[in-house]
Amino acid sequence: MTETASSQHSPTSGDDLSWVLKPIADTARVRHAVIASSDGMLVAKSESLDRDTAEGIAAMSCSGISAIRTTADQALDASSPIETVTTVSKEGIVIIMPAANNTFLVVAGERDMAMGTVASTVALQARKLGEKRMSVPARDTGDTPS
Repeated sequence: MTETASSQHSPTSGDDLSWVLKPIADTARVRHAVIASSDGMLVAKSESLDRDTAEGIAAMSCSGISAIRTTADQALDASSPIETVTTVSKEGIVIIMPAANNTFLVVAGERDMAMGTVASTVALQARKLGEKRMSVPARDTGDTPS
């Protein structure tokens, strides 16, 4: 289950984004998932996280992405967007993947979670979120056929 953060700074403020996080959070061995804005604000979180922890994850992930981007730019002598960051520790795995409208998905899970399944689910949901955010509803011009 997921909860959308209500924040006026959120690029997706007012939207229910549970449909983005639910398939990720429902994947075996995933602990929780967060949608964070590129400025470190919480956009949405899985129900398994309390709000304070989710906000901390969003803020720290933003800092981490920034540091990794700078490191990659210098180490590779190039400037290109980050596609995925995966951190493996004794306690588990964290995946960070860009999504839409300057947001990214942060997913934490057990070390033995099926990485291929989780990564493909995160990529699919990021793409779906991007498609939803990029679609523009048809404008009603007020013209009706006579």
